[in-house]
Amino acid sequence: MIKPLLRLTDGRIALLEKVRTASRALARLEDLVAQDAGDEPVEIAVQHLAAPERAETLARNLAKRVRGATQVRVVEVGAVIGVHVGPGTLGITIAPAS
Repeated sequence: MIKPLLRLTDGRIALLEKVRTASRALARLEDLVAQDAGDEPVEIAVQHLAAPERAETLARNLAKRVRGATQVRVVEVGAVIGVHVGPGTLGITIAPAS
């Protein structure tokens, strides 16, 4: 099954790439976050919909890989986003640390 990796930038959603398996998609997502975060201090939020265990695992992995991570949170997405993405969705937000 194809897993799309999407990126939201300036209010627009774009297909970043397609990956064949869930494990490859998660590994690629970790790579992209580590690359985008760089070495600067950042806060990371892992969002999920009905996938708390997968989100916690992803958060632990990111906390190890992203050198500048000052905080890594796990949160469940709200109904507005959830109705569009469906259960099992994972997302990541990277923001400069304040």
